[in-house]
Amino acid sequence: MPDRASFLRNLASAPTISLEKIWVRIVPRAWLEAKAPPDFLFTSGKPNRDNPGGVQCVYFSEDEATALLEYLSLWSGTGGEHQPRTTYFARVQLEHALDLRDARTLAVLGLKARDLYQPWRLATAPTVTQVLGQVISDQQIICAIRFPSVSAHVAGPEGANVVIFRDSIRHPSRVEILGPGKVPLQTW
Repeated sequence: MPDRASFLRNLASAPTISLEKIWVRIVPRAWLEAKAPPDFLFTSGKPNRDNPGGVQCVYFSEDEATALLEYLSLWSGTGGEHQPRTTYFARVQLEHALDLRDARTLAVLGLKARDLYQPWRLATAPTVTQVLGQVISDQQIICAIRFPSVSAHVAGPEGANVVIFRDSIRHPSRVEILGPGKVPLQTW
């Protein structure tokens, strides 16, 4: 299984892609109302599928169906699945992203497809994808990871998510939260 040292060694030769797309996120409405103005690019620093604790990043889905599956997988059974929620969109232009849906990228990094679906919530040590996320957040070239949605995989349709690492965003890469006009509501 790859570790931090092997990721550092192999990252320079890993193929990257450019992502220029509108991505979507669904969050509890209360999360956005907790700050004025709302912080659509809020980063909690809490661990998630592709980042350990302390890493500042934000997750989006490639479409609303995938975003809803991700939201429901987090909140189902907690009573929170029926709370008011907000859907919003980001225009994302990322010059260097890893695409973990690409077999070549997995091979260069020493990952297997099964590594992408490993449970992380109750893990006692960082998962392999969290270690990769830490390595990505510590460097300045690659700014995001595109990866298959576990929630969509379980539900049947395929879907993808992207995690964007705030401290790795460099011009010309950009994240813009779309609003009613031409001026973005928030940018990185």
